[in-house]
Amino acid sequence: MMTLEDDFMWITSHAFSEMRLMVEGALNLYEDDSGVLCRLAREADELEAMRSLNDIGTCLYEFRRQIKALQEAHYKTSTQTQEA
Repeated sequence: MMTLEDDFMWITSHAFSEMRLMVEGALNLYEDDSGVLCRLAREADELEAMRSLNDIGTCLYEFRRQIKALQEAHYKTSTQTQEA
């Protein structure tokens, strides 16, 4: 019989996986397009646009790092729960 804790663990596991897929996809798009966009901004002397692209990348990489940390903590918790 599934408990409320089991439901929570399954739901969060599923949500973390989806969040990870979304941020990985966003990073792939960013990495594919940011080089060209940054070059165009540099050629047009749009320093603010270049900084904005850099900030977007920084946020995406940090978001991915935090999702990985959540997934690792979730995994540790789920394996400890199963052992108990």
